[in-house]
Amino acid sequence: MRLAIWVVTLYATLAAAAPLAAPTVQLDSATVTGSIVLRVTKFLGIPFAQPPTGNRRFRLPEPIPAYETSFSALSMGPACPQQAVKPPILQGLPADAVNFIVNSIDAAVFPDDEDCLTINVFKPASATPNSKLPVVAWIYGGGFELGSSQMYDGAGIVERSIQLGQPVIYVSMNYRVTGFGFLEQSM
Repeated sequence: MRLAIWVVTLYATLAAAAPLAAPTVQLDSATVTGSIVLRVTKFLGIPFAQPPTGNRRFRLPEPIPAYETSFSALSMGPACPQQAVKPPILQGLPADAVNFIVNSIDAAVFPDDEDCLTINVFKPASATPNSKLPVVAWIYGGGFELGSSQMYDGAGIVERSIQLGQPVIYVSMNYRVTGFGFLEQSM
């Protein structure tokens, strides 16, 4: 009898912990798969422009063709190439060593790539196309030299907006910084 109760309890626990179906959205002819964390649905790293590489490197972004291939939008896209971080001088430590360590950690945490023009969408999991929620569009700062949408997880803002009874959709995007996006005009 004890074994039967234990088996039923285990089965109920596993059934309750079973993952929900992954959320999807249709973009053109493609199905984009996101993820749900707590009460927030995420669609991350969706390209919004042609890769700004090769002959498109120093030009205005070009629109992407219609989405035709389904893909998973489970992680944020890479940061755009940027200025190395210049940490403050620490007494007794060689500046070059500190710069190397800080920038190595930064590159590991926020990898970069020229193909970086992506958008991230965080929405309440309960939102429908008819919800008509306000949109918070987050454009990171950084003096046009550094920054990335990877640095800011919008799930916390959406979760808090749900708690306050005023749900929002949070959108963040990467843009090219430094000479890749903001060349000096007098050149």
